[in-house]
Amino acid sequence: MSGGFENEDEKLKNLLKLKEELEKDLKKKGLLKEKKTEKQKVASTDEETIKKLKESVVTTAHLSEEKSLTLYDINCQDYDASIDDVIKTLRTFMNKTTNMNLKIIYEGLSRLLEGNIAKAKESFQQATGVEAKYNTLLAAMYNGEDISQEAVMFLKTYPEQIYSLLLLLERELLKGTGEGIEKLLILLSRKSTIWNLIYELYLGKASEDSLAAAVREKGFASLIVLLGVYIDSSRDYPIQNHTCLNVHKAYLRGETIIAPEWCVFGQLALEARKFLAGYQVDLNKVRRFERTPEGKLFLGMLYLNMKNHTLAEQYLSAFEKQVGAYKLYAKPLKQSKIGMEQFIRVPTDFQPVGEGKSILQFIEENTGYDIYVNFRNVEFVRLMFSEEHCKISYSHVK
Repeated sequence: MSGGFENEDEKLKNLLKLKEELEKDLKKKGLLKEKKTEKQKVASTDEETIKKLKESVVTTAHLSEEKSLTLYDINCQDYDASIDDVIKTLRTFMNKTTNMNLKIIYEGLSRLLEGNIAKAKESFQQATGVEAKYNTLLAAMYNGEDISQEAVMFLKTYPEQIYSLLLLLERELLKGTGEGIEKLLILLSRKSTIWNLIYELYLGKASEDSLAAAVREKGFASLIVLLGVYIDSSRDYPIQNHTCLNVHKAYLRGETIIAPEWCVFGQLALEARKFLAGYQVDLNKVRRFERTPEGKLFLGMLYLNMKNHTLAEQYLSAFEKQVGAYKLYAKPLKQSKIGMEQFIRVPTDFQPVGEGKSILQFIEENTGYDIYVNFRNVEFVRLMFSEEHCKISYSHVK
């Protein structure tokens, strides 16, 4: 969701011109006195004026006031808008609306996106409605609070609302429980063709039919374009700039990924590429993601390559337990590091191997082979919550 008006610069020029004309008129009437300041101060003031004008008159995310009461609905409308652009738009809504309930919700969402989770929760608690309740519980969960009972009550109170399922799903994502994720995806897939597409991608069974149905639902537009490339690699990539889109475009192309420190998918790719190039992995960066299945798999493979059998077995066993079902693929090893290719690009030339063996057992019995582990990928689920989920969840994890 990338925002902005095409004539933004022209509007600002006109506003500055109008400002100058008003000042001239006020000077003539003796109502405005000129102040003698240094050139540097004048330049700084002009820059500040432009900045304030941009913030006050330009809405940079394509959002509807009435439909922007949760992060999920914001992403649905304009997936590739930056977090800063969304905050700016929410502040515009706050200034425009006379509805105090909406004003409080916009305030809470802005605080949540700025990382001020406790203050966001305070805002949401003062508002009413299903969206406000959902936001309150979401903020509490992001704040590390146990919302188990409240989430169940929320589901009972609003059984037909998608928000109760979304809350439970995001909770399962943060806990890293694979079984709960699949059950919730089944329920969501019955409510939305977009979620049905996510469920099929999660299972590794997405089809052109499910993609076409998701397109017709007209939500998460740029994300749907990206997901189409996972189904057919000959498709064009989305042109928008956005953390999730850029990271996955680079992965699909086999290019070097640039990602912020809170991006699970991107950081693992960066550290894997470093490791393959002979550099030391930053364990502090990787360990913040060890609750995720791909974090456990990465650490297991890393310690295996480092000849630390105890930690390798610990992480790989935890991964296998977490994901349940997985399939192993292998090919002759062309470099010294095992199991890292799948983190930096779409794996190629791997062949399926017999089932019934653990990852560690297969590697120990088949020296000289590289390995690729195919499992139900929660990254596709994570993408539906966009960059906000990872930024809020992993920015402060050490």
